[in-house]
Amino acid sequence: MSTRADITRPARRFHRLERKRLHGFEVPVAADPLSRLLGLALLDRHRSPEGLLIPRCRSVHTFGMRFPLDLLFLGEECQPLIAVREVGPGHRVRVPQAAAVLELPSDWDIDSWEAEVPESSQAEL
Repeated sequence: MSTRADITRPARRFHRLERKRLHGFEVPVAADPLSRLLGLALLDRHRSPEGLLIPRCRSVHTFGMRFPLDLLFLGEECQPLIAVREVGPGHRVRVPQAAAVLELPSDWDIDSWEAEVPESSQAEL
């Protein structure tokens, strides 16, 4: 029996996180300090989730990233404020007005996007 990690399955660190549907994406919510610090870092693209919502966040780093990210900074009611595309490893992006950020791998499917913010998504950012 092999003790090596199965690199074909999604990363286990996201299994315990609450999930939320936001702008057409079903994403884990990084609410605890460790999941907020790590984000999608140190993962290959095929092991990462569809995206990651980080509430109470105005600044994102991409240190340790293995693939580029699109960062969607959100306002208090989950409305998009600004999108920063194709952020590669080793950068820091800050939007002082943001209440949260949705991290998406840069190869996300544009057809998944929903511009409307459901009422249930507006609470608890």
